[in-house]
Amino acid sequence: MSDGLVIASNRGPVRWEIDADGRRHARKGAGGLVTALTGALAQEPGQWVSVALDTNDREIAAEHHGKALSVDLEGTTTQVRPIDVGERFEGYYDEVSNRWLWFTVHDLWGAPYEPSGVGWHDPWYEAYLPANAQVGQAAAEAVDDLGGNADVMLQDYHLCAAGRHVRRAHPKARLLHYLHTPWPTPRMLGRLPDPVVSGVLDGLLANDVVAFSSPRWAERFRETAQVAAGAARDGDALLVDGRRVVVADFVLGVDTDALTRRADADDVRAAGATLDEQRGDRAMLVRADRTDLSKNILRGLLAYERLLETHPEWRERVWHYANLNASRQGVPEYRAYLQACQQVAERIVERFGEAVLEFSVGDDYPAALAALQRYDVLLTNPVIDGTNLVAKEGAVLNERDGALVLSRNAGACDVLGDAAVTVNPYDVESTAEALHTALSLQPDERTARAHQLRRQAQVGPPGEWLAAQRAVLRNAVAERPA
Repeated sequence: MSDGLVIASNRGPVRWEIDADGRRHARKGAGGLVTALTGALAQEPGQWVSVALDTNDREIAAEHHGKALSVDLEGTTTQVRPIDVGERFEGYYDEVSNRWLWFTVHDLWGAPYEPSGVGWHDPWYEAYLPANAQVGQAAAEAVDDLGGNADVMLQDYHLCAAGRHVRRAHPKARLLHYLHTPWPTPRMLGRLPDPVVSGVLDGLLANDVVAFSSPRWAERFRETAQVAAGAARDGDALLVDGRRVVVADFVLGVDTDALTRRADADDVRAAGATLDEQRGDRAMLVRADRTDLSKNILRGLLAYERLLETHPEWRERVWHYANLNASRQGVPEYRAYLQACQQVAERIVERFGEAVLEFSVGDDYPAALAALQRYDVLLTNPVIDGTNLVAKEGAVLNERDGALVLSRNAGACDVLGDAAVTVNPYDVESTAEALHTALSLQPDERTARAHQLRRQAQVGPPGEWLAAQRAVLRNAVAERPA
């Protein structure tokens, strides 16, 4: 084990709430990943560096002058270091991270018109790169605070250029960058301007390990680095600038204990009672997603409409509950996409009646958990996804031997595909037939599939996922040339 751990990400483990007396309180963020990483930080010296996302974060960063502070997160003391990137935030977050990079790794661009290639210079050079430099420098300072010896674990596409700043400050640092998204082919990445492509690859290749959630994304990265960065292949690793970079994949599964505890709470029970009343004796088709373009909600709705058209026997026997969390509404394409989804939902209700669909947009996590407990069919048809934890969480929580309709382009398909009903996410008509198949499964087959889904969804729980990465990182550093 190393002498310390530094984590750097866009979103930190803390959300700040203001009570009636105006006092600020720290609350731990949701999810098994936060639990695993904060648990590791509690067991050894470490810091979590993140970007200040709102006013409370920025005030904390200013009060502590960008230095680390200790917070108590449900009995676990964690050192957090929020970094305020100031007026650069919109260009760094909305434009480059959540538009250029997100659209590219998820293959969402509508060629031949997008990306336009216009107006990229300032967001890249004046926002994303400086913000990454700030976070990288803060991570390097955290290593200094730990006596110069720590594992540094950078997270996701927001910080692709941060690794080189840590490497510059600490040439012998132990660096790993984990990308939770898919990775594009060289052709897809080449839609971005050359300086962006080289900046992203240079930053990632400054690490000792570049990690992904699926072997498919890892292999694409190797190919891209060879084509676009001149890296040489060395087995599963890459050779670049006299350094060896390990490219690996790590399955991320569900934190079953934490998830089931949360799902047993009173607010989830209350939400479940409401859903039971709404569904009556009908089969329940569930979708629980953010309204990201990559989640493919629109084609999912079109597939449900097609199901009701071609299999009218389901019109009185199925209820589609879509629990959606509005995502990235600062990006115009996301706003337009949500509106398009709402229009199709309204058309389905107009055609087939209010009883066939509940299209709910908000932030109702208890209802989402209750729905995952109760579905007969769960639809997760992303265009492409790094993992898709909803598919795994549903498999763990479901109490009705529910079936899973899963995109073959989701990273989760690597481990769940044999037990799911898999679909081409672009094929609406076949997805409609897959929904019919899933709804029509015989009890014995449903049970067998559900049990297999549950077993496979628990492979690679967050604690093991983190430990496996650190073991590969230590081995990679041990094998560095003298």
